[in-house]
Amino acid sequence: MGDDIPPGTLIGVLFLLLFLSAFFSGSETALMSLNRYRLRHKARQGHRGARLAEQLLKRPDRILGLILLGNNLVNILAASMVALIAMDYGGQPAVAVASLIMTLVILIFAETAPKTWAALHPERLAYPAALIYYPLLKISYPLIWLIN
Repeated sequence: MGDDIPPGTLIGVLFLLLFLSAFFSGSETALMSLNRYRLRHKARQGHRGARLAEQLLKRPDRILGLILLGNNLVNILAASMVALIAMDYGGQPAVAVASLIMTLVILIFAETAPKTWAALHPERLAYPAALIYYPLLKISYPLIWLIN
């Protein structure tokens, strides 16, 4: 695999996957941490992100299904990519070490830190996330329905 794709590209894609994982993790916490009274007030004032977040939270099973599906998908892709990179550069021992390191990286930078930040600043992430999740949920609804 390393012969076909430049290492810089692989690492860039890996960082993109980690960013997406952090987004999914943080936005889940942000949406669930929103103050419902403030959300309703902002939605009635015409705030588009608040209106969409309010709609999404009427069916939390759907939005949680979408977030969990997305987060698991990007985490599995990231772990697989790390395993392939490690295999190319160091064989099976490198895969074991890379898997351990990747577990810690995902835990710290794609789970704990984004969730902590989102709990402290839910509106800063929840409203922009709702703009992404609302159409994404419409597109992927059959799959989300099947999962739920």
